[in-house]
Amino acid sequence: MHNKKIKKNQHYVPKSHLKRFTIGGEKSLLWTFDKDYGEFDKPTSSIKKICAEDYYYYQVTPDNEIDHEALEDSISEVETIGNNIIDKILASRFMPYVSISGVERGKLAFYIALLLFRGPSFRDGVAETYGGIVKNILHQVWDKSNPPDELQKLVQEKGLSNAINVDINSTVSLEHMVNLANLSAQEFLKKEWVLVNAPDGENFITGDVPVVFYPYKSGFGDIGPAHKSAEILYPISKSTALILSPSARPKEYIVIGQYSYSLLQEINKKVSKAALRYIYCSDRFEWLKGFNLSSGEGQRVLSSAGSKGINIVKNPWKRKTNKPIKQD
Repeated sequence: MHNKKIKKNQHYVPKSHLKRFTIGGEKSLLWTFDKDYGEFDKPTSSIKKICAEDYYYYQVTPDNEIDHEALEDSISEVETIGNNIIDKILASRFMPYVSISGVERGKLAFYIALLLFRGPSFRDGVAETYGGIVKNILHQVWDKSNPPDELQKLVQEKGLSNAINVDINSTVSLEHMVNLANLSAQEFLKKEWVLVNAPDGENFITGDVPVVFYPYKSGFGDIGPAHKSAEILYPISKSTALILSPSARPKEYIVIGQYSYSLLQEINKKVSKAALRYIYCSDRFEWLKGFNLSSGEGQRVLSSAGSKGINIVKNPWKRKTNKPIKQD
């Protein structure tokens, strides 16, 4: 008999990552800055409850059954491996350089790439794109059909786009999530890996989009994270950030970069702008209120169809309860 308890609360930003940004002396609490309201949440947040959704990694099996375990378990293994390598890096962050094996670098590259594509900023955009394709097909079918008069009248009143609502299972993004993580990880291995420590008394921040990408130099325009000219920024703790930069001859070890207060500000600004909505930090950094923070600048997958009329089904399965019917 299979007695394993299904893990309902599934994270798209690992607790092991968020734990490194907690308030001093706390194991699981941090401050949350809400970009939509431009304010900090009054109570502190627990890493157990943020950046997570019920059954986030559910899949539909060939037998049309819902599987909540397989992908969640596989991603947990990736997290454990990545977390152990990051612990090793942090233990050496004050050394002249950090040495990790080629195998470790490859595994960490995939862990970082997966962080880019497993969150709603990517997965919801893919689902909306699928929804847009379905709506376009329905438009074509409508144009070629001869619907009843009452239905034509309804569509004329609302407009075809408003009359059509499409349900898209979030599972459509899973294959893209893994494939693009693999592709991006291969590109990450071609870059120079640089570790930057925060100045004494200062901290890096993180967010609901923990890995940031942007053009290494101005003039490249919009590029994706797998582009050879993309720079990847990943603050791995409140004291240390990892930067993957394009290089013709990247070193086999992780370089220890020069730190400065201005660099810390630049990194924190990039992270705060990339966040979809929430920024997480070890202190109430009031300077966040002075930024013009629009949601997920350059990091979110955008569908030309938009989200109107497209419902992303994220949790189609709920436990049924056999409650007695109330008698009058």
